[in-house]
Amino acid sequence: MFYLLVVIGAILLCVYCVLQRCNRNWKMLREYPGDYRLPIIGNGLQLGFDSEKSSDKIFKLWKKHGMKNFRMTVGSEEWLLVTNPDDVATILNHPTQLCKQVERNTGMQPLFGNSLSTSEGERWRLIRKLLTPSFHFKTLEKKIDTVNEHCDRLFELLDEEDRIDAYKYLKAFMLDTVCSSLMGVDMKFLDSIDHPYFEAGDTAMKIITENYFSYWRSLPCLITFTKLYKETQRIAKILDAMSNDVISQRRKKIQKLIEYAENNKNHVMEHDVLTGKECLLDRLILSKLYCGVTLTEDIISEEVKLVCWTGHHTTGLALSHALYFIAKFPEVQHKVLQEQKLIFGNDRFKKPNHKEINEMKYLEAVIKESIRVLPAITKISRHLKNDLQLKDGRVVPANTTVVIFFKGMYQDPKLFTEPEKYNPDRFFSPIHNYAFVPFSSGPRNCIGFRFAWAAMKGLISNIIRRYEFSLAGPGTEPQFVYRLMTESSNGIQLNIKRRVYS
Repeated sequence: MFYLLVVIGAILLCVYCVLQRCNRNWKMLREYPGDYRLPIIGNGLQLGFDSEKSSDKIFKLWKKHGMKNFRMTVGSEEWLLVTNPDDVATILNHPTQLCKQVERNTGMQPLFGNSLSTSEGERWRLIRKLLTPSFHFKTLEKKIDTVNEHCDRLFELLDEEDRIDAYKYLKAFMLDTVCSSLMGVDMKFLDSIDHPYFEAGDTAMKIITENYFSYWRSLPCLITFTKLYKETQRIAKILDAMSNDVISQRRKKIQKLIEYAENNKNHVMEHDVLTGKECLLDRLILSKLYCGVTLTEDIISEEVKLVCWTGHHTTGLALSHALYFIAKFPEVQHKVLQEQKLIFGNDRFKKPNHKEINEMKYLEAVIKESIRVLPAITKISRHLKNDLQLKDGRVVPANTTVVIFFKGMYQDPKLFTEPEKYNPDRFFSPIHNYAFVPFSSGPRNCIGFRFAWAAMKGLISNIIRRYEFSLAGPGTEPQFVYRLMTESSNGIQLNIKRRVYS
């Protein structure tokens, strides 16, 4: 009986393989290079079971297949990994192919629900339209003022240190900046850099990454019994508590402002509450006023959770990595400082405004090169609802996940000469418009990219004129791991000392 079952199983497996090879989608995908896929699991074994090593393994496969677009099968999902900038432009600018990758969304949703990052259709369009004015370039000047204000508190802390973990201070700095400028509340996280929220935020990144590559994620009847599920529930409660605290504080302030305005008819509403030009959270709370729809508490909470987490975590990482490279290459640090001196002259500690930040071209190149060498996000993706034709005429079939593989693209010698070298000057030469898109592009680009650039340039401008940075020495080298975002498992350890000007 056992042998009969084995024979039947073998026959069924053979039939499955034949049917797969006759599949329309497979015939189209075979036009791209890729390794032989096993039945049921595809190329899953090549990725292995350590989610933090997956990007390195995908990178090796990309090099193996000629540093160009290639296919792989992960479980039942077909992936096309893309590094050709023409194809990146086609995908990101497509008006209807807007759905994020199924595996990514399944990893995000237990913590952030159906928020702007994972939603699609009418929910996505409504929230995107509602929040976009809060990131308009006309609002940047006040956001830069907020960055400058929080720099003062950051410097009070750094003046007492000679060695820091950049992650700790810069994540707290960014969360304070996000809460002040986008949520309208002052949370003072810089006074508590060991707050449980930061541990929860770090753990959230690990959970999302593990979910992304977990075969259990789509089996609710099984995943509820796993350790991962219990940890997810714990972290979700911490993230919920913080977002609910922010919302509660802002609601109270709005109510007081409205009551004051009603009693003082000539009073101009503080913080433009009724126009919603500045505060993102006001637009969520007063959504009926702006879009004719009253958002539920769950929707508001999900969006606040997402903005607070991504706003402080992603930008905090990018800032820390830029400072790491500035510390690692003294000649780069010197050129950054010289540019600052040219802009500010003898007024070395002047807080930058929007115009001055736009003049910091070398600093911008340094941040870009830091992201290129060490991309905080190694890949983004779209799940195709319909066939998509690329520039070379080949068609990617519907139900395929197209993965834009930044880690490969940024190391492509056809796009970046000597890509292994850290060279900010490369960004003063022309490059393909879609060879470097760290904040994505098109309809689903990062809604807060202007804010992120202003915050990064403003903080580094302030900090580099006040302090000199160097690497902390042997045994403290960053141990980078590739989760959903790239981060060092042992932080970014830097020596810091006050600059002395003659």
